[in-house]
Amino acid sequence: MSGRFRRSTLLVFAVAMIFSRSGVAGLAEGLEALKKGDYVTASRELRPVAERGDAEAQYRLGLMYEFGKGVAVDKAQSMAWLGRAATRGHASAELELGVIYATGDGVPQDNVKAVGWFRKAATQGNATAQYNLGLMYAKGSGVPKDDVQAIAWFRKAAEQGELNSQFKLGVAYENGEGVAKDDILAYANYAIAARTGNKQYAEYRDDVAAKLSPSQLTEARTLAAGWELGKPMPARTAAASGPPDSKVAGQAPDRCSATGLMEGEKFTSTNCAVALYGDQHSVAIWFNEDPISSAEKENFQLSSYADAAKGGKQRTMVQIMFCPGGGAMTASAPAIKSIDLNTNHARTPLAGIQWVVESPKDFKVEKMAGEVTPGGKLTGKIIGGRAKTTWNLDFDVTLPVKDAAAGMSCAK
Repeated sequence: MSGRFRRSTLLVFAVAMIFSRSGVAGLAEGLEALKKGDYVTASRELRPVAERGDAEAQYRLGLMYEFGKGVAVDKAQSMAWLGRAATRGHASAELELGVIYATGDGVPQDNVKAVGWFRKAATQGNATAQYNLGLMYAKGSGVPKDDVQAIAWFRKAAEQGELNSQFKLGVAYENGEGVAKDDILAYANYAIAARTGNKQYAEYRDDVAAKLSPSQLTEARTLAAGWELGKPMPARTAAASGPPDSKVAGQAPDRCSATGLMEGEKFTSTNCAVALYGDQHSVAIWFNEDPISSAEKENFQLSSYADAAKGGKQRTMVQIMFCPGGGAMTASAPAIKSIDLNTNHARTPLAGIQWVVESPKDFKVEKMAGEVTPGGKLTGKIIGGRAKTTWNLDFDVTLPVKDAAAGMSCAK
C-alpha cells in the first residue's frame, strides 16, 4: 500500500503476555511467581508442568528463555518450548513464533514461516496475529501483496479493539487502498482508534474532518460513536467493498446441512458460508445454526474465520477446512485424507472440539465432485465420528471468486 499506509508498519509484539494470568489448573504457583517478578521460582514451578505437556506452561517457559527471565537467554530452548506449545494449538505461542521468524530474532529471518505462524494464530481469533498477518499482506512480505486481504485481517482485529488495525482501516479508506475511498469512514475509524487518547490518531482524524462538509462530519461522528467492542467496524452502503459475489442470475443458491452430536449434544446447522484458498486448492465451509449475514459471509470468504459468538451469545456451528482434490483442481472422494474440524455448541460450549480427523479412521466421504477453482461448484457428503462427536455434512455450494487469507497446504 502506498502513501500513509507505509507509516507505522511495525509488527505488534506480545511480550507482555509473560506477565498475564491464566486459570489453567496446575499453573497457579508459577503464574503467581511471574506476577511477583520471581522468575527463578516461576521457572522451577512451570518446568515440570511444561514437561507433562501443558501448552500454557510450555508457552510461558519459552518466553522466559527468549527474554532471559529466571534463566539464561537461550533462543534454541525458547524455540523448542514455543514450538511444543504451538503444536498443541496455543495461539499466543503461534503468534510469538511468527514474530521471531519475521524479525530474525535468534533464527534466520523467514517471512514465509512468519506468515504461516501468524495465520495459524489469526484463524483462532488472536487479534495481534490478525493485525500482523494483515501487515504482511499489505507489505507483500512472505505472501503476494494484497490490499484486500490485508483489509480483511485488519477488520477482524479492529473489531476486537486492536488499535493499530483501527488506524490502518482509517488510512485505507482515506487512500482508497483495498476498499473504496471514503473520507467519512476514514474519519470514523480514526476516531475509534483515537478514543484512547493517541495524539497521532487524533491528528489524522482532524485532518480528515477538515475535508468533510457539516453533514458528512455529523454522519462520520455518528458512525464512530455507535461502534462498540466486538461489533463490525463502521460501514456505509455506498462505500461497501469486498470480494466480487460469485453468484450470477439464475444460479441455484447454496445448499448445506450439518447434523449430528457434539460430545453427546445434538446439533443441526443449515446455513453456510464458503472460503477458497486457490493456490492450494483448499476449501473452508462454515455451517451455522442461525442465518449468516451477508457481511459475515464476505468476511469469511476473505479470512475463513468465523466467530463462535455473536452479540455476546454463543453459536452452534461447525467449520471444516479440507482439500477436496488433495491438491488437484478436480475434487474426488479418495483424495481427501484429513479434515480440520472445529465445532461450537450454543447451549453447551464445552462440547466444542478442535480436531484434525483422518480418513478412513474417523470419517468417510460418500460423495465429492466439482472443480476447486474460483466460482466452481463443489458437491459433497461426509459422515464420521470420534468419541461422542458425530457429523453428517452435506453441501452443494459455489466457491467464491476471491481467495481467502487462510487455508491449508494440500500435497499434490
